[in-house]
Amino acid sequence: MAAPTTSGTARGVAKARDIESMLPPELRLVDDPYAAAMAGWRTPRWLLRCSGHGLRQAISDALTCPGYVQLMVARTRLFDDEVVRACAPTAPGEARTPCTQLLILGAGFCTRGSRLPIPPHVRVYEVDQPSVQAAKRRLMAEAQGAARKSERAASASGRIVYLPLDLSEAALDAALRAHPGYDPAAPTVVTVEGLTQYMPAEAVAATLEALGRATGPGSRLVASYVDARVHTDPAAACGEGYPAHALARVAAFAERANEPWLSSWPPPPPGGRAAMGPFGRLLAAHGRWRAERDESAGEANEAFFAPIGRRIPPSSLCMMERFVVAAKGDSGGGGFGLDGGDTTE
Repeated sequence: MAAPTTSGTARGVAKARDIESMLPPELRLVDDPYAAAMAGWRTPRWLLRCSGHGLRQAISDALTCPGYVQLMVARTRLFDDEVVRACAPTAPGEARTPCTQLLILGAGFCTRGSRLPIPPHVRVYEVDQPSVQAAKRRLMAEAQGAARKSERAASASGRIVYLPLDLSEAALDAALRAHPGYDPAAPTVVTVEGLTQYMPAEAVAATLEALGRATGPGSRLVASYVDARVHTDPAAACGEGYPAHALARVAAFAERANEPWLSSWPPPPPGGRAAMGPFGRLLAAHGRWRAERDESAGEANEAFFAPIGRRIPPSSLCMMERFVVAAKGDSGGGGFGLDGGDTTE
């Protein structure tokens, strides 16, 4: 995986989070006070705020593809919810071990460690290439300084550990075990968001194996992957009436950013369980992860956007990515349903 000076794709996702954060609280699915600093807008942000949500989204769609913002927002919200639930204290009678570590692979400009309401004892580890981490830390320092650091951000900044690592060139589990604060026996929630498509399939398998060795019983994993039909049957990876040819723009953008797509997987068979899909079988074979859910953006649309009156019409529904939630081996813990519960701040 090539090492860009900064992550162009990470900026694109930050733009989507920032666009969503400009909405009124009752309508937003994600509230990220740091996204504006990460986005690197060329247009003055005050002008974007005044332009209205529809125009902001249209600008992003024109640069990527229709529905890109909603896809990134749905992905962010699903991952947010899973992290918060995995780290939350257990309720009486609940058969689940709370996770005490959050491991963010390919962190890019992710801000979960600073903005999510997770218990203060949870340690956050961010893994990415040194150049990307340097850019992210500089931008976060500027954003937190401008806000005079909220109480949550101030406490979170001290618990985030940055591990500079190129996953295609170094052993993840060895790097984690070498860090004196990391506990490979502890229940850990791992996020692999927007990363697998930039890695060769064999590197994804090796990373999952390493995660299996570097996490304890009760661990959880949340991952995204590109639907292989984007390459073979684009219309099948979109809502009815969606301009499927537009998906090629996203892959082209990643290529220009020196972050080409290298891997993709077909979805589970219709009516099949998550574990029966190609990515579910990959999880089981490498690291003994048990896939509990393998969902499309269409399902996330119904879970998140529809309940607040923002259901995405099929002609704007981009489903080029799928989202997987898995548990470590036979650790139990049950599945977390997509209930649209609130984790925004």
